[in-house]
Amino acid sequence: MDKKRSVLLVEDNPDTVEFLSRRLVDEGYDVMIARNGRDALRIATAELPSAVVLDINLPLLNGDEVCRELRKHDATSRMPIVFVTAETETRVKDLLVPGLTICLEKAIKSKTLLDALRELVPS
Repeated sequence: MDKKRSVLLVEDNPDTVEFLSRRLVDEGYDVMIARNGRDALRIATAELPSAVVLDINLPLLNGDEVCRELRKHDATSRMPIVFVTAETETRVKDLLVPGLTICLEKAIKSKTLLDALRELVPS
């Protein structure tokens, strides 16, 4: 898998997974999917994707906890993360790192997500 064009999509809503993964694939990204926080950590550390699209409210481990864990380890500490959430940005405010983290509202348009990924992961 080309690490420069791989995205880990972490989302527990099947409709959102289908919509976003289809759009990402259409744009040339290799997409890995995790439906809970524990799987997200396992996949992110094993596969080292070029970016993570991360929901906040997840089963087993919340998205903010996933982000904190990824930031603790050298291999994943600089991994770009796009938070996608219905929550207010204040929940993840301390996790926002300029150039590495973007927070988008849950009623996301695929163009907005793609623009965020282009900003964090240049071609």
